[in-house]
Amino acid sequence: MTPELKTDIVILGAGIGGYEAFRTLSRLLRRYNIKKQITIVDQNNYFTFTPLLHEVASGAVEPTHATLPLQELVYKTPHKFLKTTVTKINPVQKIVTTSAGLMSYEFCVVALGSTTNYYGVPGAEKNAYHTRSLAGAMILRHNLIEKLESSQPEINIMVVGGGFTGVEVAGQLAYFARHDLAKLYPEKKIAITLVQTIGTLVPQLPLKAQQIIFKRLKKMGVKILLNTAVKEVKEKLVVIEPFQQTSRDSSTPARAFAQNDSPKKELVSDFTVWCAGFGNIANCFLEESFCATNHSIPTGPFLTHQTESSLYAIGDIAQVMNKNETKPLPQLGEVAYHEGRYVAEHIIATMRKKTLAPFYFKSKGTLMPIGDRYGVAIFGPVVISGLFAWWLRRTVYLMFMPGFLRKLKIVFDWTLHLFGFSYIIAVERNMEHGPKNN
Repeated sequence: MTPELKTDIVILGAGIGGYEAFRTLSRLLRRYNIKKQITIVDQNNYFTFTPLLHEVASGAVEPTHATLPLQELVYKTPHKFLKTTVTKINPVQKIVTTSAGLMSYEFCVVALGSTTNYYGVPGAEKNAYHTRSLAGAMILRHNLIEKLESSQPEINIMVVGGGFTGVEVAGQLAYFARHDLAKLYPEKKIAITLVQTIGTLVPQLPLKAQQIIFKRLKKMGVKILLNTAVKEVKEKLVVIEPFQQTSRDSSTPARAFAQNDSPKKELVSDFTVWCAGFGNIANCFLEESFCATNHSIPTGPFLTHQTESSLYAIGDIAQVMNKNETKPLPQLGEVAYHEGRYVAEHIIATMRKKTLAPFYFKSKGTLMPIGDRYGVAIFGPVVISGLFAWWLRRTVYLMFMPGFLRKLKIVFDWTLHLFGFSYIIAVERNMEHGPKNN
C-alpha cells in the first residue's frame, strides 16, 4: 500500500526526548536554511513534562504547568503535529503505520517511551494508580479529593517502589497531608506507607543522599518498609511479604529476589500508587528481529539502530550505552533530554555531510524534591539538601519550558502558591473513576 502521508523527519512520541529533538531540529534547520519538514506524532495533543506529574497529582502545580499544546509548538513553522496512534514501524521500507494512515519518512526518531512494569503482581495493573501520565496523575488527584470529601475518617496510601519516582510521590503526598490537608481537613487522618523491595531507598544515589532522604521522609510521617515486596494488590488491601536480596546488585528488580519464611501480611490501602519500574515496549512497534532481548531498541554510538541508520531511538524505549561501557543508561528525563538534542544534531550533520562525535552522556547532577520546599541536589561528591535544592530544581525545570510569557506565568503561579493552598478541586467527569481507566 502506498503511504498517504509523507515527511522528511518523523518524531514518534512527544515526551522529553521527542520534544527536545523537535526543538533542536527546528532551530538547526532554520540556522542552516535546510528546507525539510518535521512531523511530530503523539496520541495526545500535548507534551507532558513527566517529572512534575507527582506534583500535579497532589495539586502542588496545575496541569498546565506540566504540559504544552503541541499545535503551539509547530505554530508559524513549516512543521506539523499529527495526533494519532503508532501501530507499526518498518525501518527497511521507512514507513510508519498509524491510525491516520501510512507515513513515509527519510529519518525516524522513536521516542515512544515505556509502560508501567507490574512484574506479574496479581491485581496491580487493575487496582493500582500511577503518575506516569497526565491522565493517571489527574485520576489519582480526583479520587483522592473525593475520598477526602467522604465520611471516611482515615485514608491509607501505599506507595510501591523506593526509587526516584516512589520517593518523590511519597514525599509530595506527605507534604500535602501535613500542610494543606491538616488545615483544610483537620478531622482526617492520612497515613502514607512506602514499600521498597531492597534495603535502601534510591540505591543509585550516594549513601549520604540516601540517608538524608530516609530521615526526611520519616520526619514527614512516612512509614517506610524496606526489604519488603508486594505480592498482591487488592481493591482495598495490599499483600506484602518480607524478601531477602539474593544479588549484590541493589538495582535488581523484585522478581529476582528470593522469598524467606516470613508470613504474608495484608495492609489496608485506599490508594496504591505503583512506582516500581518500567516495561519496555519496542516489540509493540517493531519486529522482534529489530529489538533487543529486553524489548528495547538497541542503538549504536550515534543513537541509530544497530542495523538501520535512518532509525534513531531515544528515551525509555532505547537501549543506549556510553562507549566502552556495558551498562545501559538509566531511564531518566535528563538522559532523554540529551539524547533528543544529540539526535537532532546528528541528523543535521548527516544532511550536511558532516561528522559528529559519538554520543556520550555524563550527568550534570541530580535534583530531587521531597515534598514542597525541600529537595536534595547531588553534584558529584557534593550533596545539598533543603529549600535551596528544591528551588534549584524548580528553576532548572522552568528554564526547560519554552516561551518567555509561559515562564513568567508559571513563576507567578508558583510564587503565589507558596502563600496559599494546593489546587484541591475535584471536577466531575463523564467516565468511571478508578485505576483501570488510567
